[in-house]
Amino acid sequence: MTKAVYFRTQTVKPILFMVFNRPDKTARVWERIRQAKPTKLYVSADGPRKTRPDDADKCKKVRELVSQVDWDCDVQYLFHEDNLGCTMAGKTAFDWVFSREDEMIQLEDDVLPTLSFFWFMQEMLEKYKDNPRVCYVCAENYGIRNGDATYFFSQYGGSWGWATWKRVYQKWEYNLESLIEVVNNESFINSFPTRFQYNYWKAAFIEYSKHGGNTYDLQTIFLIHKENMLNINPNFNLTTNIGWDEHASNTIVSDENDKQALKFGNIPSVELDVIIDPLEIRANPDVDTRWFNYHFKGDLPEFYFRIKWLTSSSLFKPFKKLFGPLYRVFLKY
Repeated sequence: MTKAVYFRTQTVKPILFMVFNRPDKTARVWERIRQAKPTKLYVSADGPRKTRPDDADKCKKVRELVSQVDWDCDVQYLFHEDNLGCTMAGKTAFDWVFSREDEMIQLEDDVLPTLSFFWFMQEMLEKYKDNPRVCYVCAENYGIRNGDATYFFSQYGGSWGWATWKRVYQKWEYNLESLIEVVNNESFINSFPTRFQYNYWKAAFIEYSKHGGNTYDLQTIFLIHKENMLNINPNFNLTTNIGWDEHASNTIVSDENDKQALKFGNIPSVELDVIIDPLEIRANPDVDTRWFNYHFKGDLPEFYFRIKWLTSSSLFKPFKKLFGPLYRVFLKY
């Protein structure tokens, strides 16, 4: 049996499943994991928030659900008593798995995979395990395609189901420790498709380094440009984010007709029949710019961001105090 056939029928690469307090959504994703029958599984569960009395019961139900493993599997659990929050719970889980494994596939409780997701992730982990240019293997493309192969390479990538290697995680900087050292280097600046994208991410990196934030995706974008790496994105969505509602951690919406929810939530996914490799490992700057505009910049004009960056200077602090409400409405301060 070839590896391609083996990975299509067996899930042997380790999976990290990150859960919290959403038993209904967790049950849907858990059923798909159960169908894939991974032989090695890590389950990380964040603890209940003290400010939310209903969390305790919801977290308990989730933990009872993921404790029901009825297939041959080496399963490990990391159940937190206290709430760490999205970012630290993620980092703690990554540290935990990579202290034991050289590679992993990651899913969260609101990311519903196809069965092809497990096959694709394993194929990519095996094929590019020794290639230092490849950073993450991602599972969705938001409708942006590039070429006729099953996947393409990009400086961007989705975070709803992914895989990577310990060799990558060892370079990942939670606090962007080397930011000041590299952010103004010519090679770093020129690694972005456009100068506007560089300025956008520079501002985001500096903001995070000063004030932190609820993310572990920003650090990956920094890593890609610092180390001249690329992600793998499929030309077909292999996961669906089912978490766009009022119970989410990062994708909170109160209306199912919310613009962002309609744009990113519940995107249909497909099963693959075959995996066709691209001819070369190279990003297309035009495709990456389309990705950036669609996912990050949105419909806002560039001058909006330029004004925002300009007014983030300490020279504008007195004006921000004086005109605080206007800043918060128009520039989201």
